[in-house]
Amino acid sequence: MAGGRPGDHCREGLHPKRTPEHGADRFDRPGEASSVGSMPIIRVDNYLDAYRLRAHSDDPHDLAARPDKKEVTEFVNRRILEALQPGSDDFVVDIGCGEGSLLRMVDQKIKIVGIVGTPDEQRLLELIYPGMQVKAGDMRDLPLESGVASKIVCNAALFYLTRESEVRSALSEIKRIARPNAAIWVGEIPEIDEYRYLGMYRGHSMLAFLWHLLQRNGVRAFLGMIRRWLRAWLGEERIVLNSAGIFYGSPEKIVKMAESCGLILKTYFRHKDLDCDGNIVDSQFRYDYLFTV
Repeated sequence: MAGGRPGDHCREGLHPKRTPEHGADRFDRPGEASSVGSMPIIRVDNYLDAYRLRAHSDDPHDLAARPDKKEVTEFVNRRILEALQPGSDDFVVDIGCGEGSLLRMVDQKIKIVGIVGTPDEQRLLELIYPGMQVKAGDMRDLPLESGVASKIVCNAALFYLTRESEVRSALSEIKRIARPNAAIWVGEIPEIDEYRYLGMYRGHSMLAFLWHLLQRNGVRAFLGMIRRWLRAWLGEERIVLNSAGIFYGSPEKIVKMAESCGLILKTYFRHKDLDCDGNIVDSQFRYDYLFTV
């Protein structure tokens, strides 16, 4: 799951939403232990469980998986809304709506619903944002009627489906819920395996993780994780090891898959992001796509 970012990658335009800190997520407050379990090391192998855990954080922005980067979340969502231009007659669907930032940026007169993967996320968003329309459901089987959405957003969510067949199912669902001529944003799909490129540990063994850190990141990172491990055993935080990978594909592959599911490409382009100094930069590996039906 996401949970931080190697410090120098923002300068490369990577800013990957949901990229782990060396490969481990964390919960810093002892009060979260009752919500996520009493074990100091939590092992998951999918993103639904990882997001269920994030829903018990004290900071709702953890659901956006851009740690300490709220300005990046807002920047990306503004770009999406500028591209889609939702109006009073639209029905907007945000698939994988994170902490609900985009939902809150849309004019309240416009009908909009956010889709999250777990009831835990739904309960959190409905608690802190009364009146926000949120549904829990699988993006491969969306909890919506056919042909209802005129503007659809699926940003930095599709790559959580690690099998190509699952991605095709999700794209087919987007086609199913879309009205004729709907505007569809499918964003932040990497063209390579970012975890492999960034050297992120994806496994369940804490000892293997420590060895990975020592070899790849050096003694300082190794000792820092040892300290975190000790704090975890003292109940001061929880470390989450997620072994799940991500889906990735070249623009040509993504367009071909989408068109086979009934979507019509309008354009695609490199994802825009903010670097560490707040400058707009091109993502090194991620692309955004605009489709219609």
